Amino acid sequence: MDYRLALLLSVFGLCSPSLYVLRQFHYIDLNMTWADAQHYCRDKYSDLVTIESASDISRLNRPDVSKAWIGLHDDPEDWKTMGNETNSWRWSSTGATSKTGYYNWVTNRPDNWRGEFCVMAKSSHVWDDTDCNTGMWFLCYTATNPASQKTYVLIQEAKNWKNAQTYCRTHHTDLAMIENAEEFANMVSVKGPRQGWIGLYREAWRWSDNRDSSFRNWKVYKPDNYHSFCVMSDEQYQWDDIHCKDKLPFWCQEVPKQHILMKLKIQTDADLSDPAVNAKLLQQLDALLPETTGQAHLKLKWKIQPRKQEEEKEKAEDQCPLK
Repeated sequence: MDYRLALLLSVFGLCSPSLYVLRQFHYIDLNMTWADAQHYCRDKYSDLVTIESASDISRLNRPDVSKAWIGLHDDPEDWKTMGNETNSWRWSSTGATSKTGYYNWVTNRPDNWRGEFCVMAKSSHVWDDTDCNTGMWFLCYTATNPASQKTYVLIQEAKNWKNAQTYCRTHHTDLAMIENAEEFANMVSVKGPRQGWIGLYREAWRWSDNRDSSFRNWKVYKPDNYHSFCVMSDEQYQWDDIHCKDKLPFWCQEVPKQHILMKLKIQTDADLSDPAVNAKLLQQLDALLPETTGQAHLKLKWKIQPRKQEEEKEKAEDQCPLK
């Protein structure tokens, strides 16, 4: 059966870059920690500011010259585990976080010491987060049939993580991906008492509103990740990572709320006039939004046309006649 439904998409800010420039920036001259500033912005406006370009920086007007929080941060709780957040560890071959959650970290790792975003298997086989620019041997894998099986090879050439990744993708499948104890044992049998890169890495730093902006304006030699996970903009609008408990003024952004009406044609045997079925479909569509659009703060709801509302009212009165 074919159904035609109207879907109202409430867009809190993001549906296209052209809409996102409608943001307004507000300088808040109150000294707060990063977390308190985030809470203030989300309560009074939309969120801490996301900066996507030099043009955005030019719009950050303020009444005085001072340091101030922006929305960039790096949450240790997300990378100390094999989670599925934006800055959690992920595998090179998929670009996605671990499906099994398997790991074999050395004790007290990862520690992100001064910005360690790539992973090596040590001579003792346990994993350690390391500076991606370090040159060392590395392990590639080749997907075999069935695809879930992998064969590993140790490449005895010293390369940094990125160059090792390029080599593995050219000559094999990718840098070694290890998702269970059996694969770990196979990797160890090939690696032996040596150390080398594997395919685990993470993208550090994310925006408070989860906007996928890669624009950065770091000061020289920053970030240093010296136990500092929140970002402030200095007097010249350059960025530095500092302790999140420091208290600074901050910028909020205000994103206009917009509504987009979409008409869908759905072919199904289910009765979409059933509120339970309707709600379930909406839930499934809502879950797909971050994956398909890459955007945050999108909300869906069905828009019932006036005629349809009258039909439902009459139907309800027929089923429950007034006495």
